[in-house]
Amino acid sequence: MALAALGVVFGDIGTSPLYTLRTCFLSASASPTFENTVGIVSLLVWALVVVVCIKYVSILMRFDHEGEGGILALLALASPPRLLGPLRHARWVVLVVVVGAAMLLGDGMITPAISVISAVEGLNVATKAAQPFVVPISAGVLLALFLVQSRGTQRIGRLFGPVMLLWFLAIAAAGCAGIAGRPRILEALDPGHALWFVTHHGWYGFLIFGGVILCLTGAEALFADLSHFGRVPITWAWYGVVFPALLLNYLGQGAAVLHDPHALDSPFYSLTGGWTLMPMVALATLATIIASQSLVSAAFTLGEQAIAMNLSPRFFVRHTSAKERGQVYAPFINVVLAVVCLLLVVSFRSSDRLAGAYGLAVACTMLATSVTFYVVLRTVYKRPAIAVLPWMAIFLAIDVTFVLSGLPKFFDGAWVPLAISFVIATISWTWLHGRRALARAVAEDQVPVEEYVATHHPGKEPVATAVLLTRDPSGIPFVRHHAWMPELLSDKRIVLLTLRPAAHPYVANDKRVTYHDVSRCFTAVEARFGYMEHPCLRPILEVPELARLCLSEPDTTYFFAVPTIVAKDASRLRLWQRSLFAWLQKISRPLVDDLEIPPDQEVALGVKVAI
Repeated sequence: MALAALGVVFGDIGTSPLYTLRTCFLSASASPTFENTVGIVSLLVWALVVVVCIKYVSILMRFDHEGEGGILALLALASPPRLLGPLRHARWVVLVVVVGAAMLLGDGMITPAISVISAVEGLNVATKAAQPFVVPISAGVLLALFLVQSRGTQRIGRLFGPVMLLWFLAIAAAGCAGIAGRPRILEALDPGHALWFVTHHGWYGFLIFGGVILCLTGAEALFADLSHFGRVPITWAWYGVVFPALLLNYLGQGAAVLHDPHALDSPFYSLTGGWTLMPMVALATLATIIASQSLVSAAFTLGEQAIAMNLSPRFFVRHTSAKERGQVYAPFINVVLAVVCLLLVVSFRSSDRLAGAYGLAVACTMLATSVTFYVVLRTVYKRPAIAVLPWMAIFLAIDVTFVLSGLPKFFDGAWVPLAISFVIATISWTWLHGRRALARAVAEDQVPVEEYVATHHPGKEPVATAVLLTRDPSGIPFVRHHAWMPELLSDKRIVLLTLRPAAHPYVANDKRVTYHDVSRCFTAVEARFGYMEHPCLRPILEVPELARLCLSEPDTTYFFAVPTIVAKDASRLRLWQRSLFAWLQKISRPLVDDLEIPPDQEVALGVKVAI
């Protein structure tokens, strides 16, 4: 599992040495003197220690939600947003999480583009004649990556894991060779050099954090990919392979710059000369293909979590592993990522330009994760403020520094991932509040169960079963809109079926269904599904106690509403929000498609709903 995790989880952070050191020098406008080089390398080393080793691997990953990680899992742990009733937490907490997840996806779309193009640019080190082919080769490599996603994370990890192991061993060996030539670079292990650089370069000593963030961009995806392999394999892989390799390579690159300042043009490839250059370019290209996998896998996971927590319209998600239930594939997200990545490569055309657009949005995600983690510690784990605030102050200070230092990147291209993030966050926020408004409107318009049962008594034994799908088990839907419904249901056994999202990733089959008989011919059934599960009929039909309801019989009919959104006086939604929600409602994948109801047993009822 640790070997497979190398191929999925650590690709992004593992290929950051390709471009990070050069970007740091450019961000700080620093010359490659001994003091500057040691100071910048020291910043990279201690950023990895504090942010990845301490914050993510040692702390955050211990607060997973039943094996699920990422910022949306933290929200689910605190309490997912509900459709009916007040939000459990303040609106700002949900908004912070929505924006943070959108920022991760927005900035993460640059990850495949910058990783692949930075590797292919190694051809320029061998010959300048390769420059016209960098963009076409990069686009072809990215296209191949997205075409294999349907094979599933586990299979991809088995294929990519050995390659990434070879990559980390190679960059570690190259780093050792560089260190052997200039062993004084080991002084960078002293954090005093990092402090010296920051305090002696004025404004640029602050701006350099906009470059340092590039060595950390895979940390948030690492947390989101937790469900694919689990905490223990990821921790073993980090401390046993990834962290030592990164440490040695950054030190080696610094040593190469000390040996020859011209190495700053391509500090990574300066560690490999002669016959080793082209094999390293080939290996780097393979590694950057794999690097993209951590973001792609995290995006699939975030997408499924968002659907279950009413933060995204429904789209098709397929589970790709029978053993690891957190491994999923989302074709829609895969296509969107592929299109955006290809456009970024064609538009920016170089890793230097992409680096200018990279890092700001993921720094915002890190900040959002810290804020959400504080809420979880205080409200879920009931940790006293005096025990939490010191750690949070450190994390927040670091995160805010990364965000503020990245703001000057806005006009260098960082507006692109921010714009993407804004679109995603707007859709998510509108979908949540549109769904809540829709749920309130439907609940207000239904007939209370007790009232319906008191006025509708079947005169004889029911001849078939009618299942009414509803979000609220306290009332009967549809009947006020369709006057013929009571007569149609008069000789039927009525089952009121409610699918309830659980705050856990998965629900055990023996705890999935609860039910009670309201009357002789009326039963209310509630089925719970975790936020990493597809709601479907199969586990409901397999409950022995429900066999008497004849839910699987061919003459059983399933009724569900197809709402048409119209304007309501004094609506809580603005006009543009209602219009956007109505459009999202139309393109959203219907829940009944996941339920797998036989087509000849479906009855779709048009219902006009004012919100």
